[in-house]
Amino acid sequence: MRKSMTRLGVGSAIVIVALVFGAPLLPSRAQDNGLNLIQTAEYDIGTECPEASVLDPMGTTIWVLMSDCRPSKYALRAYNIADGSQVNKDDYADALAGLIGPDIYIDSFITPMAFTPEGDLSIRYTNSETYESFNLLIPLVSGGEATTESSTDYDALLAAHSEYPEYSIYSPDHTQVIASGGTSFHILDTQTQTKIVEIPYPDGQEFPLALFSGDGERLEVTYFNNPDDTDDHDSTLLIYSLPDGVLLEEYQVPSPALWVSPDGVYAALNLYSNNIGDQNEIVVIELETGLTSSASNLDEDPRPVTTCVNNGNNVSDVGFTTDGRFSMPNLHWLPDSSGLVLSLSYGGDAAGGRNICVFNSSRLRTYEVEIAD
Repeated sequence: MRKSMTRLGVGSAIVIVALVFGAPLLPSRAQDNGLNLIQTAEYDIGTECPEASVLDPMGTTIWVLMSDCRPSKYALRAYNIADGSQVNKDDYADALAGLIGPDIYIDSFITPMAFTPEGDLSIRYTNSETYESFNLLIPLVSGGEATTESSTDYDALLAAHSEYPEYSIYSPDHTQVIASGGTSFHILDTQTQTKIVEIPYPDGQEFPLALFSGDGERLEVTYFNNPDDTDDHDSTLLIYSLPDGVLLEEYQVPSPALWVSPDGVYAALNLYSNNIGDQNEIVVIELETGLTSSASNLDEDPRPVTTCVNNGNNVSDVGFTTDGRFSMPNLHWLPDSSGLVLSLSYGGDAAGGRNICVFNSSRLRTYEVEIAD
């Protein structure tokens, strides 16, 4: 994770079977009064791998870009977060064919999926060899055929303001983009192709990370407090107003991998280890007080595989074991800041060549954030 976060810092800086895997999980309560993160549901969303996702503006449906885990095939799946059921019939596989190729790069950290102000679905991706950027527009509301847009002028604009334009970070509606020039963040308007504001890096910081707030009206910047210690993830969060770039708030947080709630009161954080598999948890922190919820583990304990998930073959005598690790391409706050929804990829955990045996499945999880009395 630290490698990915550093890369981001240089550049700008997760048929459905709607089955709950278990009863809602209660948090471990370290204190009688405080902040609780309660897992309310978990749904099996099949053996495809989530590559990116976006929550619709009403907070009722999550759209997930799925691959076949290699990836050599893509599909869009939309799920009702209330019960995990798939709600779309068209998977847009034909429209997504342009995403397939050895040089095509979809980075989940750049906010690649968004709903445009018109209500259509936008997917941003890059050719890693030519650095040409693309915007796939799927007209969910406006109607018509899906289109893929590219612009040499726009690519030149990014390159003029960023050392690594392929890692430029988009706003939740894809109308703005953050390009990093190595010493400052350049906030650009993607439609008019003009600069909105330039915000210098915090003093002494080489690789700060930046994201837009959910409404696109604030810039959220994080950096490691002790970048020379790879095991120390304590960080500083700075929040700037847009479009003027005025510093509004400063907070101390235990991880730079965070998502601030729409009301600005909380942040959900990924607590991770540089040793893959040692730690992969989410917590919620109340920014003003520093009060932190109990942690929810995103991984599972490894378990024996008795049946292949994809074909039902009995492999109980082979000795296969799941690795239990999940990745989270994106995390989404509900619009009223009352909870979280996220997709988890099992990463294609499987064995075999021609007759592949899939060990696990991807998940959709929902959480409630509760203030205990």
